[in-house]
Amino acid sequence: MVMQFLKTLFFVLSLWPVCGYASDTLTVQQCRDLAVQHSPLQAKKLYAESISTLQISNLHSNDLPRIAFGAQATWQSDVFGLPIESPFFQIPTVPKDQYKVTADVNQRIWDGGSNRYLRQQRSLESELAAAQVDVEVFVLREVVTDLYFKALLLRESEAILRTSIADLQNRLKQAEASITEGVALRTSADQIKIQILKSKQQLDGVYMDEQTVRELLAKWVGRPVVPAPIATDSVSLTHYPPNYLNLNPNRSRPEYQLFTLQQRSFQLSKNTLALRNQPRIEAFAQGGVGRPNPFNFFETDFQPFVLLGIRAAWTPFDWGNRRRDAQVFDLQMKNVEAQQQAFEQRMDATTLKDAADILKWRDAVGRDDAIIRLQEDIIRRADAQVKNGVMTMTDYLTQLDLLTQARLLRATHALQAAQVWEMLVARIKAGE
Repeated sequence: MVMQFLKTLFFVLSLWPVCGYASDTLTVQQCRDLAVQHSPLQAKKLYAESISTLQISNLHSNDLPRIAFGAQATWQSDVFGLPIESPFFQIPTVPKDQYKVTADVNQRIWDGGSNRYLRQQRSLESELAAAQVDVEVFVLREVVTDLYFKALLLRESEAILRTSIADLQNRLKQAEASITEGVALRTSADQIKIQILKSKQQLDGVYMDEQTVRELLAKWVGRPVVPAPIATDSVSLTHYPPNYLNLNPNRSRPEYQLFTLQQRSFQLSKNTLALRNQPRIEAFAQGGVGRPNPFNFFETDFQPFVLLGIRAAWTPFDWGNRRRDAQVFDLQMKNVEAQQQAFEQRMDATTLKDAADILKWRDAVGRDDAIIRLQEDIIRRADAQVKNGVMTMTDYLTQLDLLTQARLLRATHALQAAQVWEMLVARIKAGE
């Protein structure tokens, strides 16, 4: 239903010209790209990749021989001795103070494949960290888009107010001329001056708000000053073909990549459970000198010794721990699947709302255009009525203010439609 609704929508809508390029302006796409480049979040990808590289290097070193040196000096209250004496030879006495210096070498022969799984896990952790950054960056793009269109709306409002003030100032000159000729009262000019002051007061507020928003935008994009955003004129319904967007369910958004990697991580952890029942085989060697010889207590002086061997360890029974842990990973994968379904449901609902809002604002712009045309006709007639003394200056200024407000409302509706459209396009195209 969502796709059919969007297909109908895209047959009558297209992009507003907010994505053009100019030398002294910034497009919304340029702002988003700059914000992504400037974001400290990008460093998290590099850190995660470096951590993974170092960890994998450590895992590779597990296949190399492990060498350890040791030393030991002890004293014991009693030692082994033969309870006999011989007239033919002297039985050596084991010393109570004993010393030993050793060098141990261990070489892994078979680890059940755990090292390979660990390397895959470390690499997957790096991809997960990068995918999480992509999700956070996508949210950042939406924040910048919102600020961009706020700045654009304030800029449009400022232009409309300046036009209104210019009209009032021209009207003031006409009123001053009429007063000089004695055909109008000073009150008329004073009323126009009051309206000019009110408009300038409103203009000052809009200007300050615009500067604040542009300063915030400058912080996000990493520039000391942000050029003016590109203004939009009107809603174009035929500029782009209906198949401009691929309406198939979008699987390139960073959230889907994150869900996929989470599923792979849990599946890999589940696969490693089989390693618990694998035997471990290791060759070892120990050599050193000791007093007495640890393998022959009758050699009571410092003597060299060597021990060579191979050892294995195997735990065939775990009393059901492996089975229960596998169930835990299955449930965790189902939890990720539920999160993905909730995300898709939220995306469908948001897309439907945005599509409906675009149609609403588009229709509102059409009504605003009709209102502005009618209000401009009223102003033209009112101007003649004021000159003929049929309408008071107060009524004329009221009608002029209604025209200004209608133009401001029209700009608001057009930019609201443009912003929702831009967000919808970015959401469907995954911000590409």
